[in-house]
Amino acid sequence: MRNSLLTLTIALISMACSMTAMADVKVKSKQTISGQSYESTTYIKGKRQRSETLGGMVNITQCDLRRGVQLNTNSKTYMVNPFAPTMQTTAKTSAVTDKNGVIQTGGRVTTTVTIKDTGERKQMFGYTARHLIITMETVSSPDACSKSNMKMQTDGWYIDAAFALDCDNEAAYQNYTNNRAGGCQDKYDMKTVGTAKRGFPVYERTTRFDESGKESYSMISEVVEFSQSTLDASLFDVPEGFREVADASQMYGGSPSVSRPAPTPEKSPTDARGDRGNIWTKATKVWKPF
Repeated sequence: MRNSLLTLTIALISMACSMTAMADVKVKSKQTISGQSYESTTYIKGKRQRSETLGGMVNITQCDLRRGVQLNTNSKTYMVNPFAPTMQTTAKTSAVTDKNGVIQTGGRVTTTVTIKDTGERKQMFGYTARHLIITMETVSSPDACSKSNMKMQTDGWYIDAAFALDCDNEAAYQNYTNNRAGGCQDKYDMKTVGTAKRGFPVYERTTRFDESGKESYSMISEVVEFSQSTLDASLFDVPEGFREVADASQMYGGSPSVSRPAPTPEKSPTDARGDRGNIWTKATKVWKPF
């Protein structure tokens, strides 16, 4: 069941970060965990976003197709997470019996996101950034297959950039369900408290707390560079030669699976990624050409 929670966490993080663009944008960010830092890159084009992280993992958000795609470039596998409609009929699943002989068919895992605007403002990357505190709490019902009582808090600064556009992911994950075939499956609900607008994150400190309220995890993510150039549309599709898998364990574990081949990306008249454009660097704090 941990794979289901991992998939949900990735989906929620994607929801918090997924934006679409009026112009193609490339964003470099630095993540720091336990004193160790690494960089990640996000590409934004139209209604699609691609985020590349460590270990060959790639997350693609396809707002136009109302779905998210996870890629493992090492195992050449991918998993599709469709955006579920706001009103959804629960699919029939096979009941399973736990170690105590209790039959389980699944329960509900509810996530509540509370957004608070502190009212603080400052200039970052040429934009006016807003200081928000976002709290995400997840609670499982007693009959849930996945037992989870988790709290995460993000203290961050967000800008109203021209390329930031809502992907309507809140509705997408209103009735999120994992895509495992059969067995005990939970229903995932999400609700939002507060009307503050997120915008595009330029700095976030995310802290996770365990069931006792003790801090168990902390990460800082900060944008270090913005750039604009024409991006190839194929960056935002599943590459040829990748195979689809049913759940996250098959991606990370490299387990064999029976799946259909990846769809061939549609041809696009877009230019290559090497076009000249504008770039904003944190060091110089000025716009300059590549």
